[in-house]
Amino acid sequence: MEVYLEVKNMITKEEFCKFIESYQEFQDGIDKFDMAITGKNYSTILFETKWYGAVGKMLDAFLDSHFTEEGVDWICYYLFEDIKDKIVTVEYEDLFGTKEIEFHLNNVNELWDFLIIDKKVYFKNV
Repeated sequence: MEVYLEVKNMITKEEFCKFIESYQEFQDGIDKFDMAITGKNYSTILFETKWYGAVGKMLDAFLDSHFTEEGVDWICYYLFEDIKDKIVTVEYEDLFGTKEIEFHLNNVNELWDFLIIDKKVYFKNV
């Protein structure tokens, strides 16, 4: 008889930040390389390659293994929305009623701080 132990282990802030920053470096490098090849001010051709698709699959695997659907939504908002100041307002209820809290998501540390506030909603394995 085989016995399987379920090990719950949430990702650390350092692991999260390192992965997201590395992914962003990759994206920036692809953009610059693509623009150098094509001479255009926007990315065009490299996003259609198999190796770029493989990196997308790695991102999906990382996100799906550590985060809930809600968490993935916020991380994708941070990574892919082209907005200068990423500010979100979230409603929370306490004993005195509903209040709104504003969060800035302009860097990976702010994103982590936002996600960690409600771990059970945004993280798997907690």
